[in-house]
Amino acid sequence: MTASSSQPAAGESVATVPLLAGMTVILTGAAGGIGRHVAQALGAAGAKIGLTDLTRDGVDAVVRELAATGAPVVAEAFDGTDAAAFSAFRRRVEDGLGDVDGLITCAGWWQPRPFDQISLDELTAMWSANAVTAFVACQSVLPGMISRGGGSIVNFASTAGEYGSISPAAHYAAAKGAVIGMTKSLAREASPHGVRVNAISPGPTDTVALGAATPEQKAAVGARTLFNRLGRPDEIAAGCVYLLSGMSTFVTGTVLQVNGGSLL
Repeated sequence: MTASSSQPAAGESVATVPLLAGMTVILTGAAGGIGRHVAQALGAAGAKIGLTDLTRDGVDAVVRELAATGAPVVAEAFDGTDAAAFSAFRRRVEDGLGDVDGLITCAGWWQPRPFDQISLDELTAMWSANAVTAFVACQSVLPGMISRGGGSIVNFASTAGEYGSISPAAHYAAAKGAVIGMTKSLAREASPHGVRVNAISPGPTDTVALGAATPEQKAAVGARTLFNRLGRPDEIAAGCVYLLSGMSTFVTGTVLQVNGGSLL
C-alpha cells in the first residue's frame, strides 16, 4: 500500500481504519525525544515500522516501548550518515515488512554556540547529523517509491531553519535550512511520479533537550508561542502521521509548522 492510495476497504468506516494501516515506514532518530513519540504514533496508526538510531541501547528501548502497540518492527543501530549501512537496513526492512511507503527523517542534533566560537569540526558534525542523515535516507528510499508510483517523505526542519535561530546556533539553522531546500527540490522532482515530499517544522517543544532548563526558563521559551506553553512531542508526531497518511494526498513541497504560532 502506498501513502497516496491509503483508502478504507469497501464497507469499512473511515473512523475505524488506522490512518497508516498496511504502510511500511522507516523512521530515523527513533530514540530521540521526539522520535520516540513519532514511533509510538506510527504504531498506534497501524504502520509497520523500520526504526533506526545511533545506539543499540536507544533502539532497543524504543522496540520495547512499541511492543504494546503490536506493530511489526525491524530495528537496527548505525550511523545514519553511512549510505551503505542505510541501504542495507532498507533492504532488511523491505524483506521483513514490505516495500517502503513512508520515510520520516527525525535524526538530528542541536547545539547552542555563538557564531565566532563554532569550530569547523562542530559545523561538520552539525551538518552531518541534520542534513547528511536526511540526504542519505531520502536517496536510499526515493528510487523505489518513484518506481512504484507512490510514497511520502517527511523531513524534520525547524523554525531555526525557516527564520534563523533565536538562541545562538547559526550552524544548526544552516543545516535545517539545507533540509528545507532539499525537501522542496525533491518535491519538484518526485511529485510528478506520485511521491510526496514535505517537511515538518517543530517550534519550542518539551523534550529532553530542555531537561536542564528550570521551570522559569521553560516558561520563557513557551511564552514565545500563542498558547503560552511548550509544544508536546506527541503533537509533533501527529503532524508526521498526517503528512504520511491519505489525509494529505494533495500536500507536497510544504513545511508544516507545528509551532504554536511562534514566529508567526
